[in-house]
Amino acid sequence: KVSQLFTQYVSKDVLDEVLNNYQEYLKSSAGQKVEITVLFSDIRGFTTMSETTDPEKIVEMLNVHFTVMADIILKHNGTIDKYIGDAIMAFWGAPVKTENHAEQAVLAGKEMLEGLNEVNRILKERGFQHEIKIGIGINTGMATIGNIGSERKKNYTVVGDAVNLSSRLESITKEHKTPLLFSEYTYDRIKDKIPCRLVGNVTVKGREQAVDIYTSPQ
Repeated sequence: KVSQLFTQYVSKDVLDEVLNNYQEYLKSSAGQKVEITVLFSDIRGFTTMSETTDPEKIVEMLNVHFTVMADIILKHNGTIDKYIGDAIMAFWGAPVKTENHAEQAVLAGKEMLEGLNEVNRILKERGFQHEIKIGIGINTGMATIGNIGSERKKNYTVVGDAVNLSSRLESITKEHKTPLLFSEYTYDRIKDKIPCRLVGNVTVKGREQAVDIYTSPQ
């Protein structure tokens, strides 16, 4: 049962750890509070692209893109939460708790940007006319995690303000002309490990308190 729950979300190494302590993770699927780092990635200009490209090519493009990006997330021991249209949601720090979840997420985000070269190389070989670019938002904080959904379909996922802020940061990457943004809460956990640069201070939609935002040079 645990294997079925987690095998589609995590790498083999993480799955092995989960299965070694399966009773604990069955409890976690029922719901608990955890500190995690959440990543949202979105293809820029996808709506326009989808309106001017054959649907078969759009599906092919998304499959190529998601395959490369998912491999990078799993390589960094992330949990793939879901694909939302052209977006990817992933998180670190659960189901296996780790101290360096913020570092893992930012390193994954940086490698995802590098992975675009591979995505675009494959797509060009297949005759795709557009160059794929993405925006990535990352945030660290407390969230509720569990197997959430209806009786017919559930998803092992995280909810809460920490998740919402990550999504908001992704949405303003284009506005700030940088493909990767992360919050001050993530910055506090990685500032001594990964090069960081302050981008500014923003008040994002749905949040009263302003937050400092950072990026990490490629």
